Amino acid sequence: MVLAPTSDALAFLNRLQPSRMVFDLRGFEDLLAAIGDPQVTFPAIHVAGTNGKGSVCAMADAVLRATGQHTGRYTSPHLDHPRERIAVDGAAMDTTAFATGVLALRELIAQRAPAALYTYFDFLTALAFQEFAVRAVDVAVVETGLGGRLDSTRPCLPRVTCITPISRDHTEILGEELTVIAGEKAGILRPGVPGVIGPQPAAVAQVLTAHAAEIHSPLVVFGRDFAAEAIGSGRAGEHIVYHPIQGSPMELDLPLAGAHQVANAACALAAVELFIGAPLDPVVVAHGLASVFWPGRCEWIGHEGILLDGAHNVGGARVLGRYLADCGIPIHLVWGMLRGKDPEAFLAALQLPLAGVTLPRLLDPRAIPPAELAPYVQDVPVDSVGEPADVVVPRLRRRLPPATVVCVTGSLTLVGEARRVLAPATQLPTV
Repeated sequence: MVLAPTSDALAFLNRLQPSRMVFDLRGFEDLLAAIGDPQVTFPAIHVAGTNGKGSVCAMADAVLRATGQHTGRYTSPHLDHPRERIAVDGAAMDTTAFATGVLALRELIAQRAPAALYTYFDFLTALAFQEFAVRAVDVAVVETGLGGRLDSTRPCLPRVTCITPISRDHTEILGEELTVIAGEKAGILRPGVPGVIGPQPAAVAQVLTAHAAEIHSPLVVFGRDFAAEAIGSGRAGEHIVYHPIQGSPMELDLPLAGAHQVANAACALAAVELFIGAPLDPVVVAHGLASVFWPGRCEWIGHEGILLDGAHNVGGARVLGRYLADCGIPIHLVWGMLRGKDPEAFLAALQLPLAGVTLPRLLDPRAIPPAELAPYVQDVPVDSVGEPADVVVPRLRRRLPPATVVCVTGSLTLVGEARRVLAPATQLPTV
């Protein structure tokens, strides 16, 4: 009984426009009005940026739950199933509830306008807001899709906003210049609503602070008003000291690997501190962070020497390259990217000597074919194959020396495809 509605729901979603930038949110706001404006029934922490948004959302959500909040979380993209994007109290939306919700929403909007007027992201955003309203969450942690000023998540009502590090991505929509991209991301800042600003290039920081001053949004800035540093790291995560907005420094264990997660954790904790309006309890924070589960981001699979990381732009590649360089052992890349990305810039940003590169066939129709990616790989053995990642990666792990790291990267779509066979028992929990 579940399979048919689930199949119908996914088929409908896949017929929607995958992405676009609509320079007028009124159409989407009309859709929200048709379902009762669910986004006004709960306060939000609204998160924008280029890299780290999902990690910040996952950590903020976990710590909020530890404080006793009943939480919603909306993130994108997903690894295995779109219901992962919509979570309540840390659990992905139930498969049956997801299918039922999609089909009911489809019928409702069919009476108002063609579904073709809405994107995939529009539809899931409306479904998330509706789910959070029905479940009466105390707070929703909401990640933008791209940009901010014209993003479908913009109609939410934030009590706190947060902007993670900004770099070049989605340039065909947001523009080539970092300052222009920053201007779009700054669109989530609201008058009178405090904003958390993560580490930024100087030109980006200037755009964000100028816009905040113009609209009277008070900012707390990483390195000035709050901070964090690592005092130990490993495959299991980072051991950090967090310096809060108020109160004394606290030592914390962070179960997400990579030096970049230190600043992400600080941004998440600052956002939670502002939301609850009081100093954080170190015991509560430690308990919350211990429960963080955010797969596909510097995620090691068992002890098999397989690293999954969804880096898909220059900023993400630069962070991943630094992390892999610290491993100090040969790296074999399993690499794939989607249309609209910059393969040449991605490889250059890794700044990493590679033992080899394998190019699997991604199942996503937006994928760049392996034959088109191969010319970007220079001076490194490259294997362009026609098989999917869930076949390629286990075979590589058996063939390559144990001391070699097999790193699957370039797209969260690719990571999700590989992860289905590598870690099928560790998907996001479901209610």
